[in-house]
Amino acid sequence: MDAVAIPQAEAERMRKLRGRGRYTADEVFTGALYAVFVRSPHARARLVSIDTTQAAAMAGVVRVITSQDCVEAGLRNFPVIDRVGKGLIIPFRPILADTEARHAGEAVACVVAETQAQALDAAEAVLVDYDPLPAVIGIAATLADGAALVHSGTPGNVALRHEAGDADAVAAAMRDAALVVETRIDLPRLAPVTLEPRAAAARWDAAAGVCDIRVPHQGVNEIRRDLAACFGLPPDRFRVLAGEVGGGFGPRNIAYPEYAAVALAARLTGRPVAWHGTRSESFLTDIQGRGVHLHGRLAFDAAGVATALDITYDNDLGAYISPVAVFAAVHNPLQSLIGCYAIPAAHAVFRMVHTNAVPTGPYRGAGRPEMALLVERLMDIAARRLGIDPFTLRQRNAIPSEAFPFLLPSGARYDSADFARLLRTAHDAADWDGFAARKADAAARGLTLGRGMALFIEVSGGGGAPDEAALTLSAAAGQPLLRIETVTASTGQSHPRTFALIAAPRLGLPETAITLVASDPGTTLSGAGSYASRSTIAAGSAVAQAADAIAVRLRDLAALRGNCAAEEVRLADQAAHRPDGSVICGIADLLTQPIAETGRVAPSNAFASGCHVTEVAVDRETGVATLTRYVAVDDAGVTIDHQAAEAQIHGGIAQGVGEVLGEDYVIEPDSGQPIAATLQDYMLPRANDLLEYRVIECNTPSPANPLGVKGIGEAGTTGALCAVTSAVADALDGAGLPAMPFTPMRLWQAMNQSVIAGGGKPEGVSHAI
Repeated sequence: MDAVAIPQAEAERMRKLRGRGRYTADEVFTGALYAVFVRSPHARARLVSIDTTQAAAMAGVVRVITSQDCVEAGLRNFPVIDRVGKGLIIPFRPILADTEARHAGEAVACVVAETQAQALDAAEAVLVDYDPLPAVIGIAATLADGAALVHSGTPGNVALRHEAGDADAVAAAMRDAALVVETRIDLPRLAPVTLEPRAAAARWDAAAGVCDIRVPHQGVNEIRRDLAACFGLPPDRFRVLAGEVGGGFGPRNIAYPEYAAVALAARLTGRPVAWHGTRSESFLTDIQGRGVHLHGRLAFDAAGVATALDITYDNDLGAYISPVAVFAAVHNPLQSLIGCYAIPAAHAVFRMVHTNAVPTGPYRGAGRPEMALLVERLMDIAARRLGIDPFTLRQRNAIPSEAFPFLLPSGARYDSADFARLLRTAHDAADWDGFAARKADAAARGLTLGRGMALFIEVSGGGGAPDEAALTLSAAAGQPLLRIETVTASTGQSHPRTFALIAAPRLGLPETAITLVASDPGTTLSGAGSYASRSTIAAGSAVAQAADAIAVRLRDLAALRGNCAAEEVRLADQAAHRPDGSVICGIADLLTQPIAETGRVAPSNAFASGCHVTEVAVDRETGVATLTRYVAVDDAGVTIDHQAAEAQIHGGIAQGVGEVLGEDYVIEPDSGQPIAATLQDYMLPRANDLLEYRVIECNTPSPANPLGVKGIGEAGTTGALCAVTSAVADALDGAGLPAMPFTPMRLWQAMNQSVIAGGGKPEGVSHAI
């Protein structure tokens, strides 16, 4: 349970920095057994037989669970959010592989023993007879004629084809265009690499039929939803205990098969069961990000005004459909289909395809960075072809501020933005016009300097159910104390301080008087978790609503004492004041009994935007790319906690830089074996890859919620992915880009060959990433 008072914030940070945080694996129920999973070494194989006899007889082993136990327990499919289009084919995902293993690392058995060491030994004694089958790895392979089917019930491995926009209008505009630019972008899979590997601990109260389960998560209600659907029980049969969470990024807003298996093991054995996943297991089984192939065409008239956009968006779902994968991969891109530009006609085709790899799902940005990258690359290519400065072309095409709210061809509606101001601010702050001198200086040192920019907008907020926040104001030792309860989980977003900053001025309280309780296991509050840049929009608005309701009651009580109208009472400095400033009484004096109110707000979308500019120096001798300048100008609506907002942008930029310059979850195409599944092989961004960013707020309040806020959690990743890619392309001087990520080897080859290895083509023709 996240209960943090504001004065403790600095102490909390230092405690974690010193390695004293308490995470899921640190909290084991008394008398717990330990679970270890037997996993498939094959990307695709028929399970001929599983012999557990020897393992079951080993010292300390209490039970060996297979798919047969799951069937007998009546375990069902995890729910899949299906709110986009029609015709989504949802295959069954067994908790433990039944007749066939469909990706390397898929769990086929669960060994439960008295100690973890005993469970590990016994897991090696489980004999699985595999019949390896041909695997399909990657989007191109799975869509090829004659490709093996990942699921027999999914023809062509396409789980969903969804079309949006006006194809006829786009075709007509393309025919009449003075210029059509085109690009193809392949974004590799990304491993989330949270600091805390996944883990689970479960215990059943047999009499009550209730399961206590502790897992690292981003929202208590999402874990309840998934486990309840799997077990066929009401959600209130699962009490999700929330400890500290070592990273979220999207993959932790769902339940995993291992969580259900651990819960089942606890029920079958009648004892608590714990599972502590390893870093290797996280690489093999955590929901991954991206894995997207994009193709786009953008048409312009003779004046350099964009007239039509046509895109194809192919998404690698992996072997199964994780609960929100399809929704995020289709809904989020459609919310910003045309980027920041007044493009009158647009058309998009989405294909969600299966491969024999670990499932994908939302990862920081979740469809937003992908769409922004496609549109921004097309804009850069067009600027080069037209001989126009990239800022100028964007200014010419940006939606004017007076046009908001703005309806997109996809049906989405932007709430507010001022793109012209974002562009001006970023242009000046980055000293765009002084680039030539810096480029010449870099060249003298053997470096090729490139500059890049990105103008982007992305949806934030949303959610399936209304968000609630319960506030209780009471008095203790003559001092007012406010308790805030929400269901959204903090994974580093500074919720305690942010929510306190919302409530404190409304009630005349200091931040020190406020405590946040998040994800209480017994909560009955409605609401969604911390993802989609939604926490302040949703839970924050509910906090404000409840605080305002308490303030009304306090003013009514104070007015009776102060012989004045309630609307004249001002709450400040822990006291109620008359219009002349005199004190009526302390707020604590009004609290003869606690005052409780619950705020409830419906889901709403707000659109954050930004303009990021960066410069990247590429060493001609080594191909190493180094960031030398980064300016982030962001519109978060109304900023509640400036420090937390900037920290979110910093973290997002780091992940965006990592994606462009190094991260790539490589899977060997023939065997389906991951070959970048350790921290030695998977290239994460490091401190020396980054630099001091300049972050500037350039806000336009959102009319979509009472606080006027917009989400900021994804913005850094979206801006960095686009801007750094643009800068690298500029450093290569239009020759084209190699495959992402832009590793030193690929950049060296690109700079030292007239035609890029791997089939790159000159920019503006059929630009291939």
